[in-house]
Amino acid sequence: MNTPEEVMKGGAFIVNAGIKAESRAQGHYLTGGMESSLSYVVGKFGSFRILSASAVEYTRFVNNGVAAGRVPYSPGAHTGAGTSKYIEGLRQFFILRGKSDKDALAFAFATANKHKQQGMPTTASNRFSSTGQRTGMIEAAMTKKEQELDAYMSVNFDRLVEQNFQKCKSETI
Repeated sequence: MNTPEEVMKGGAFIVNAGIKAESRAQGHYLTGGMESSLSYVVGKFGSFRILSASAVEYTRFVNNGVAAGRVPYSPGAHTGAGTSKYIEGLRQFFILRGKSDKDALAFAFATANKHKQQGMPTTASNRFSSTGQRTGMIEAAMTKKEQELDAYMSVNFDRLVEQNFQKCKSETI
């Protein structure tokens, strides 16, 4: 590690690994799309070093959940829009889980009704989690990786300071 940017990238790698592991432990893995969307960029802005991280938009709904009143579905309502993106997304989820198109649509509407009652995640979805949690994967990952991240950053930034000190010391002599 010769630059602050390299140290920051290493720290981001630790955090991303934690988020991926926690996401899977909470049962949020089907296609790997959310995992593969986790990314970061490190750059300079004047004398500052900046790390910016991002993920696919639905990550925030998986992490935070959705209150029942915010679920975009109204049973029996016909909006005239044709196909609901929400229902279509649920249908695709069940197709990926091996259901027929007809069954997937039925499961999609049943799930939408349950989401409208309980919000997301539903209480029944806890069975997919090995941690007992279905929200807060980012916060849980940060808590679990905090000591590793602190140790990594401390050792590597100390090393950078020492390298720069030795360089300045040898240039002064």
